Formats: sequence, structure tokens, C-alpha cells
Amino acid sequence: MRSRFRGLVSSLGERSLGVLGDPMLDVYIYGRPDRLSREAPVIIVEFESESLVPGGAANCVANLLDLGIAVRAVGVLGDDDHGRTLRGILRERGSVVDGLVLVGGRRTVTKTRIMAGDLHTSKQQVIRIDQGPGRGPGESPVEAVLEAIERADPHVAAWVVADYGYGTVDEAVRLRMAEIARSKPVMADSRHDLLLFRGVTLVTPNEGEAGAALRETLRGPGDVARAGAALMERLGTRAVLITRGNHGMMLFEPGAAPLEIPIVGSRDIVDVSGAGDTVTSVMAAAVAAGASYPEAARLATYAASVVVMKRGTATCSRDELLSVIQRECGA
Repeated sequence: MRSRFRGLVSSLGERSLGVLGDPMLDVYIYGRPDRLSREAPVIIVEFESESLVPGGAANCVANLLDLGIAVRAVGVLGDDDHGRTLRGILRERGSVVDGLVLVGGRRTVTKTRIMAGDLHTSKQQVIRIDQGPGRGPGESPVEAVLEAIERADPHVAAWVVADYGYGTVDEAVRLRMAEIARSKPVMADSRHDLLLFRGVTLVTPNEGEAGAALRETLRGPGDVARAGAALMERLGTRAVLITRGNHGMMLFEPGAAPLEIPIVGSRDIVDVSGAGDTVTSVMAAAVAAGASYPEAARLATYAASVVVMKRGTATCSRDELLSVIQRECGA
């Protein structure tokens, strides 16, 4: 098993992938609590540093780049400082970014986290400030997104769709991705509209998203097993992967019993930010490299085990993934 997985990881970089979805900029502001404010009963945090990190669909791009995979990114950004900054970050890291459309009258989705702590303690999140795309009379991005998909598709072996509900992925885009899925893998992760992704290759909801899509509360493995089977039937996918936090994952394929995949490493998770992006990205990359769905799901589990032990929106590098394989797999 170890040599098989090492071989798959070695071949990941032989194919390019497309990432379609809602790119975000994650801003982390780090500071030291100093004193009480005279203006209000709040603590003043003295600024120390700031970090700008790709989030949402852009985090999928970053995950693939850190695994040595060429990426073509497609999505919608505001024609603003944050949008240009995010596109520049991804370009510098090696992604093709001409499919990231800058739209006037729209804000780039940004999540700003204030992280505070003393010099010798871990910084803790104090507050998060979200900026959505706004509701102004901005240009419609649909045609530009479809054109970007057509430009990128001949160059990629598989697609990752990261739909956070901010308007990049509409009905026309979903239909086009279902058409593409007839000839190459399309892995979709949708925060709010899972049941609209009929015809894609595989969906990767977490337990809460799967339950919400089916209007059910999933209370254990039995409920998750029924939900996975129901999603596969309603969506017509080749597989469904439901992530379950520190309970691992459950993989569903037609004609096969649900496969429970336990977590690896510590159960003391540090931060789950972006772990779902990692899972979807590694699934797509591994399947494009020739992995079966169970093999791809295990590789995704290994990569996620790295990401959840890091603070903030994070990625798993090729070397880190190989290190987990070395530790967890028999010869």
C-alpha cells in the first residue's frame, strides 16, 4: 500500500487541474492584548503583523499548487484591491489566473480574523469580519465564467468545484460542469446547493451539509450511511464522500457497501479551516492520477490530517503527504 500511494503522489504533478468556484481572501491580523479601552469595555489589541491567505476556491488552488500540480483557476473577484491582491498571490504561486474575472461594482469576498495573544501564548481568534460581494448593480459574471471554463477545459484532466454560494456557480455553470463530467472527473463541494449538482462525478459534503440537503439531522453512522445512498441516487454521481470531522469519512459507490475511513494522527484538531477544500482537491488530483475512489479518499484523509493540525487556512505539501504515508501505511 505504501508504494502504491507513494507512486500516486509522485504522479500527481503530471496533470493539470481546473478549480472553479468562489475565491476568497483570508486576512489574519495578529496582535497582543494591551489594556482596556476608555471608549468601551473592550480590550485594545496592539497590532503585530498581518497575513493574507487564499481562501475558499482559492484555497483549493493553493492546496493543489503545494502538491506540485499545475492549476487553472476560474472564479469571480471584485475589481478592488483585495481582488487584485488575491489574483497576484495565486499568480506568484504558479497558478494560471486569467480565468479569475474582476467584476466592477462587486466586492471580493474577504474574511478578516483578529488573532490576539501574549508573546509566549498561542493567538486566539477574537472576532471575524466578513465582507460579501455586495448587492450593487455590478456586471453579471455568468458569460465571463463560462468563457473562462471553455478556455481552461482543454488543458485540465479534472475539475474541482468549490461553491460557497457567492455567485460564481449558477445554473448555467452547473449544467456545463455536468456535461464536462461525462468525459473527465468533476469533484464538487457546495455549501448550500448540494442537490443542484446533479451529474457531477463526486460530491464531498460534510455531515452537516449532507443532512441539510436532505432536511435531516444525521445522528450517527447509520444515518450517514442512509444519507450517502440517498445523495448518490438523487444526484446520479459515481461516488459520494461525506466528511465527519474527527469521526473520519464515509465513501459511497454504486453496488458497494459504505466504506468507513477513520482519521489518522491526533484527534486533538487545532483548526478545521479549509480542510474541506483540501479533501475535495486531493480527491480530484488523485482520481485524475489513476487512483480508485477508496485510494483517493484515503489520500484525502492523510492530507486533511496535516491541515487540521495547523492554525488558520492551510495546505498540505507533497513532502508532508509523503511523510503521513510513510508513517501510516504498511509496506
